[in-house]
Amino acid sequence: MEFTPFTLEQARDIAEDFEDLIDTDIKMDDGIYEVIDVIISPFSEDAGRFFIDEFLLTKDKVASLAFYNSGEYDVVVFAGNINDPEKNVFIDIRTFAGQRGISYNFPCQ
Repeated sequence: MEFTPFTLEQARDIAEDFEDLIDTDIKMDDGIYEVIDVIISPFSEDAGRFFIDEFLLTKDKVASLAFYNSGEYDVVVFAGNINDPEKNVFIDIRTFAGQRGISYNFPCQ
């Protein structure tokens, strides 16, 4: 499914609404993951990959996003495998909510 970007303000509100997920476990195909954070990220795929690489190096979501000035954002759930600290996943919030049956009125789809 193709999604539309959030504004920075919308992304901040959504990340705040979903911060209760932090420290909860989620089952995935390859094991159990713990939600580490809910993060505002760039919407574009290339910028998103760069952001994730920077975030994994620094663990600083604000500094990792500093390069980005497009105005189009997404929100992602960052989770780590509880049995393998090297395994991490980033799932966009709309996919995450849809897969888990979480009802949320996103400002745009």
